[in-house]
Amino acid sequence: MLRLSVGCLFLLFVSGCIALKKDVEVAKAQCSAENNAKRRALEDALRADIARLDARIVALERALGTEQKAQENRIVLFQQNLDEMRATLREMTRRVDTLDVGVSKDKAGLSPALQRLETQIATLTQDIASLKTEIENLRPVEHVTIDKAGHIRLPSDPEKAFAELAKMSTDAAIAPQVREGWAQYQKQFPGKHECEVIYFVGETYFAEKAWNSAIEQYRRIDAEFKDKGCPKHEASYIKIVRSLIHLGKKEHAKKVVEGMREIFPQSEFPKQRAELEKMLGVKPIPDKKSSDPVLDKKEKPKKESPKEQKK
Repeated sequence: MLRLSVGCLFLLFVSGCIALKKDVEVAKAQCSAENNAKRRALEDALRADIARLDARIVALERALGTEQKAQENRIVLFQQNLDEMRATLREMTRRVDTLDVGVSKDKAGLSPALQRLETQIATLTQDIASLKTEIENLRPVEHVTIDKAGHIRLPSDPEKAFAELAKMSTDAAIAPQVREGWAQYQKQFPGKHECEVIYFVGETYFAEKAWNSAIEQYRRIDAEFKDKGCPKHEASYIKIVRSLIHLGKKEHAKKVVEGMREIFPQSEFPKQRAELEKMLGVKPIPDKKSSDPVLDKKEKPKKESPKEQKK
């Protein structure tokens, strides 16, 4: 009996393990099916989102392509409404003027309506002007342009915009607008002519005789581009010296010129350097001559005798 009961227990244990294994396999299959279903649902949702984004991008591109045309149509529509309202105002004014004195109360009652109409006309006129300005700003320009309001616009070519702004940077009359142009240049063409932009902004202040602001701008080149290299590095030092001279700080300017000898031993502007050194009383660099006069003499080749020539 004991053996029989042990055997039964063993069979029950084996059957229980088999059943448990089947349950585990069923659970795994269910989890796998659920995961696959979730993955498919997520993929479908992502595809739908991508499709919506693509459709949105296409719609935006079409909207951007027709934005200028739509604004022009709005201007035409506003202009038509404005003309109609002006005609209505003229007609109402004519009718009011033809009223008899006995109906002056009616004329007084029409005055608020006329005022509201005039206000609407003024608002429409302002809207049309602003729309025209927006359309003008959307149109590309071939050259750097400053409009009547003082806003500056740049061509799409970065090198052309840079060259034209550089020429305009020495004109004090338009210095603020040119600085606005350089700020717009940095946003429109990031990374282009970074140190030169700083230099030419300094030129606008120099043109305005704002010497301290000019010095602050020129010093940025040495601080930010000393180790990176900048075509305007030495030129910025020269302009710092000239600005200091204008401020009456000649001793400080003299020290800067003396320091330039070490920083720029081979000057790109020898005439300007010599002029500044003479103006500030900087001693010229003495010529380095050899201490042995024999070494300075060039040895002349010896003439061969006729006998040596025959040999």
